[in-house]
Parts: sequence; structure tokens; C-alpha cells
Amino acid sequence: MAIKTIGQVLKEKRTQLGLGLSEAEELTQIQKLYIVALETDDYKALPGEFYIKAYLKQYAEKLDLNAERIIQAYDEGKGITVEDEEDLLESYHFVKPSERVDPEEEEGPKTWRNYIPIISLSAVALLILAGVVTAVLVNKPATPNLLTSDYSYAQSTTSKAVSKASSTSKQTPETSSSSSTSAQPTVAMTGSGSSVTATISQLTDPVTVTISAAAGSNIWVGVTNSNLSAGGQTLSDGANSLTTTLTTGATNAVITAGTARGLTITVNGQALNLSALTSTGTATITLQINR
Repeated sequence: MAIKTIGQVLKEKRTQLGLGLSEAEELTQIQKLYIVALETDDYKALPGEFYIKAYLKQYAEKLDLNAERIIQAYDEGKGITVEDEEDLLESYHFVKPSERVDPEEEEGPKTWRNYIPIISLSAVALLILAGVVTAVLVNKPATPNLLTSDYSYAQSTTSKAVSKASSTSKQTPETSSSSSTSAQPTVAMTGSGSSVTATISQLTDPVTVTISAAAGSNIWVGVTNSNLSAGGQTLSDGANSLTTTLTTGATNAVITAGTARGLTITVNGQALNLSALTSTGTATITLQINR
């Protein structure tokens, strides 16, 4: 136990908190010169009795001290009894390197039991390595003898296979040519007036539709399920023909024309018979595609 002045208690607490005078001034909103006066118990440097107690109370509260005890000590003109902190330098004993004891020496000499974990891990690692080597040797493919007569025989067999494949490939174009010649699209027209339907069989993608207008005509046309824009296109003497491709896999498409007079339509080169379109107004040609 020790008796210290109010100023000593305040200064020690500020030091413990790691605050400099400028930081204490910012924390307490008390001018630095008044803080120094409080910590040196120089109360004459303060403006008056009221400010002394006010600053002591404010400073003690900001430093987390018992403000009432501080004010009481000031009123009684006494010091404050505090407990001394343990002097670490007195209880701490520095050990020289030469005096230090190796932990292993304290435990005593090692026996074979101390090495059991290391031996066990080493044994497991060796077993794993042996297993890997054995698996590689067992599954290693046999090395072919390239000097045997089997090589020439294989080469001969390969040559025959290549010759046979070459001969087959020469025959393929003729076969596909004959099959493509036999599978020609067929067109069946139904309907009359302002609407007809063209049923086209044996048609394969891509399906190309060509629409032409006679000279001097001015016809607007549109085609659904195609790459033609949704706004369609007007055929006139400046551009009296258009070609569009139907969407891959489409089974139908609708051609709309301002009039069928002077109009010619072909699908993959097959001309459509539009003679049944007798209306002078808007004409609709529906394509039904059978693959």
C-alpha cells in the first residue's frame, strides 16, 4: 500500500492508458496547461476553486477513476491510498544461456519406445511404395518385337485394307449420285382463288425459296419461317426477284403476296403451279414440307 497525491494518481493512470498530453487534452477537452497543473498538484495555476473541482471530476471520469474519491481527497487535503503493483523486475529471474536446461535432458535419455511413431510411419511409407512398384510391374504391357515377321504381315494386311477402302470410296460417289437422282422432290397443288397449298415431299434442308415478279410488276411479298425480314420485301423492276432460306427443320411456311399476277415461285428449283390463284387481291401460298 502507498499514499500518493492526486496529481500522481492522475498522471500514472494517463500513462497506463498510453495517452500523451495532447491526446489527454483531446479526450477531456481540458487545456494541456491545466492538465499539467492537475498532475503536478499546482492548483494555483487554475482559474479558481470551481474550475479545480470541475476539472478534477472531468479528468478523473475520462481516465475511468473514482471521481468522488478524488474530490474527497482534494477537499480533505489528503493523499490517496493505492495498492502497489508487483514489481516484475524483482520477481523475474533472467537465465543465462549457459544455465538453460535442454528439455530433452530433463526428460532423461530416450529409449527405443520414443522412436516407435517414426518407425511405424516409415514402415507404412515403404509398404505403399512397394505396392505402387508392384502394380506398375504387373500391369506393364509386353514390348512388341519389331524384328519378327509379324510386322511385314501386318503391313501387308494394312495395305490390302487401304486398297479395299480406296476402291469402296471410288464406288461411293456413283451410288450416292444414283440415289440422289432417284429421290427428286414432288409437288402437289391444292386450293384455288386467293389461297393454295403446295405439298412438297422428299425435300431436304436447306430449303431455298425463290420468288420473282414479271417486268413492270410491283408486288409486296412476305415469307414466314425464313430468313426474310418480318417486314417482307417489295419486288419491282429495280429488284424483281428475291431468294430466302427456310428455317432448318421447318415443316411449313406461308408466302403472302400483294397479288399473284406475274408471280413465279420455285422451291429448291421446283416451280409451283400458281394458275389456280385467280383472285386479283392478296394471295396466300402455304408450303407443306414432307421430308
